[in-house]
Amino acid sequence: MKPQRILVCGASGFVGRNLLKTLSAAGHTCIKGVRRPAKADERAVDYTRDLSVAAWKPKLEGIDAVINAVGVLRDTRQKPMQLIHAEAPAALFAACAEFGVKRIVNISALGVDSSVPTQYFTTKAVAEHALFSLDAPVYWLNLRPSVIYGQDGDSAKLFRLLAQLPVHCLPMGGRQLMQPVHISDIAEAVCKWLAKPEVESASITVTGADVVSMRAMLDSYRRQLGHGAALHIPVPGVFIRTAAWLGNFVPFSPLCSETLLMLEAGSTGDNQAFAQLLGRAPLSVHAFIAGTNPARL
Repeated sequence: MKPQRILVCGASGFVGRNLLKTLSAAGHTCIKGVRRPAKADERAVDYTRDLSVAAWKPKLEGIDAVINAVGVLRDTRQKPMQLIHAEAPAALFAACAEFGVKRIVNISALGVDSSVPTQYFTTKAVAEHALFSLDAPVYWLNLRPSVIYGQDGDSAKLFRLLAQLPVHCLPMGGRQLMQPVHISDIAEAVCKWLAKPEVESASITVTGADVVSMRAMLDSYRRQLGHGAALHIPVPGVFIRTAAWLGNFVPFSPLCSETLLMLEAGSTGDNQAFAQLLGRAPLSVHAFIAGTNPARL
């Protein structure tokens, strides 16, 4: 399939930046959706204001495909989840259908279809429902990733920092299960889907090669960074829940009652469909940092 003009909403974010790099390298022309455009390849996109089909019309001129990679971890007055996760994407998807954009990629989250009662999941679910309601000739790829690792990712930077500490204070012993996925796998999968001459709409669980506990993940990162074993100290749930409750009043804190709920619920799933899209097994968490990845051998 010939190169496409792709509007990447959330281009300045972690996922968006990495998608841009991979898509551009594949020969696509990427238009960056940003709040304050300053270059010729940028268009003004504001998920707190672009809440109607009409608002999206001028942004979609000449666009073949759209990627929604906008998201926030915490709900704030300046960045309300209801607008950013639900209303703006729903308007964008409807506009794509109305104005002839044939393909949509939506970066959602693993757990959206679960019973975990968080605003993060429920607002993401609204966007998914709007996407799933679209009919051909619009085709969509909905990705539900687990914890995403990337060298420039905020969560990855935090986990690497924690891994280097000689003492790991682990919430509830660090037993929470996750299946980290590398950002390069996500970008490659999106690129391959967009390159197919014919596609079917699909919602895919995006997980890495290994199910690990938080403790095992930090231990693995520590080994990859060249350090010996760390001392593990389990932190009782009562202290973690108190810290999360206090975090509710600190908007920039990554820990709050909702994020703790999602952490406790775990983030794992069947990666068969993801591997099929990639054409290989996803990368192993045990070599995210070290270089050679056993899943590529």
